[in-house]
Amino acid sequence: MKTKKPDIFLGVTICMLVLAAVLCIVILFVNKSGSEEPKNTDSHLSSNEVVQTGDSNQPDSTGSGTGTNTNPIQTNPPAPVDLKDIDQEGLKAALDDSLSGLASEWQVMVIDPAKGTKVSSTAKCKIDDWMTANRMAQVFIMGTVFQQAQEGTLVLDDVLEDVKAMITGNDTYAADRLTEKVGGGDAAKGRENVKAFAVANGLQLGFNRPLTGSSGKKNYVTAQQTAELLNLLCTGKLVSEAASKQMLDILLTPAENPEIDLGLTGEGIRYGFIHDVESDTCVCTMGVVQLQNRSFVISVVCNEPYTIDGAKKKAVELVKLTQPYFEGSSN
Repeated sequence: MKTKKPDIFLGVTICMLVLAAVLCIVILFVNKSGSEEPKNTDSHLSSNEVVQTGDSNQPDSTGSGTGTNTNPIQTNPPAPVDLKDIDQEGLKAALDDSLSGLASEWQVMVIDPAKGTKVSSTAKCKIDDWMTANRMAQVFIMGTVFQQAQEGTLVLDDVLEDVKAMITGNDTYAADRLTEKVGGGDAAKGRENVKAFAVANGLQLGFNRPLTGSSGKKNYVTAQQTAELLNLLCTGKLVSEAASKQMLDILLTPAENPEIDLGLTGEGIRYGFIHDVESDTCVCTMGVVQLQNRSFVISVVCNEPYTIDGAKKKAVELVKLTQPYFEGSSN
């Protein structure tokens, strides 16, 4: 009787199936391991990584968050604007040309607060000659008020409305009330305190009479001194950085019915000026012009104007011809 031989083909088939099964298991294990993100063992974040904490509505770095704030997170602050030096010689020549041949006395001072550049021009006088002016004392008065408020001598809230009326409304009665306030109720002492404030800031002011009414005495300024005062304001160095900002905001508040309509235009422009127009005596304007990338300070003082209207137009011309030198001076 013959014995039955094992089926060799069946054994081979079983072995192949077992190998195939083992191979599938290995492939699945490898794929699963490769699909997981490796853990970051480095404890330091790279410069492009952002740590998000707190509110879950905070957007991610792509700005795709679900909260109300949809602005992207900036990992690096924007680079500051690289300001060029203005064309000092060109501006000087333009100012000189504008004042050429005038019969009245003129002083013009322009300062670039960002770079410290100063350009001046005169006609029939010198840049440091005292010039008659009345209301140019108003910014000095405002500075004295804020100085005394910081020292605790005055309560700013009690006088702030008068400060705003004096600066934005050219209210000389408010200016005289404030002068009395900084003098402890004595107007003459108040004027001395305002002059002392000027000296403490390296400046000079001839403040000898009230801003309202008439008097045989005169108030004196120079374009240089008033421009230097505004430069301190723009650079945050008048009284304190916080006080300078508050005073500058008041100055830059649009005035109602200004005596000299500058009519400056431009994208993002903001400006504030103090004007002084007195028949047969003076036409003055001093202020700050804020452009998109930078600002400039300008003070214009005219004594014994040939005509009031002509002097006002000339003051506007001087401010307007200065503006392009700052608009075109950023990279």
